[in-house]
Formats: sequence, C-alpha cells, structure tokens
Amino acid sequence: MPKPHLVLARVSALAVAGVAALALSGCAVIDELAHHQRSSSYEDLAAAPESSPARAEWIPDDARSIRITESTRPDAAAVVLVTSSSSLDPGVCTEASRQSAPSYAIDGAPDVYTFDTVFACGD
Repeated sequence: MPKPHLVLARVSALAVAGVAALALSGCAVIDELAHHQRSSSYEDLAAAPESSPARAEWIPDDARSIRITESTRPDAAAVVLVTSSSSLDPGVCTEASRQSAPSYAIDGAPDVYTFDTVFACGD
C-alpha cells in the first residue's frame, strides 16, 4: 500500500498538470474571444488543411515551419511566416514601398520597420 504522502504527491502532480493543460488551452480561447485571433503552425504545406491561409497561391511549394496568426472575423487579415528556399513568383508578387505593418506579430518574424520595400502578394 502506498504511503499517504506519496499518494498526495501523485495527486498534486496530476492536479498541477491538469491546471497547466487547462491554462494553455485557455490562452487559445482568450485569443479567439477577446482578441479575435487564432494561431496555428504546420511543419510543411502537406500538413496544412486546404482551407488554411498557408495554401495561398503565393506560398512556395517548399514552404516549411509555417506559422499563422489570423483574425477569427470573416474576410479579415492573416499573417503567415514561412521558411523557403524558393523565390516568390513574380506573377503573383510584386515589390512595393512598405506603407504599413502586418496586422499581427509573429515571434521570430523579421522587423518590418527595417525595410523600405516589401512584396505584395495576391489579394
């Protein structure tokens, strides 16, 4: 029979793990309800659902480490950060003067304020 203090330690550890899991999932709920945004990430394009912003026509086929933050409101903004060794398709993307910044920040993304020109792709 386990000693009472070992049982209490196991129960406490399970309770802490449960609260941590709830807190982590709670952050996603708060982002969706209060900030009207959700985040997702995919290893590569094959892992991204067809409805994902990762499937935009300008995203290179070899895109990997895909991270997305998007609005939960219909027809609103999404910010997509990918790693790719391919160049952007000039038929879909054109270089333009930077006039704004992304709607959302993604950790690890380049600092857009250091660029005078950017690529405008798709819609």
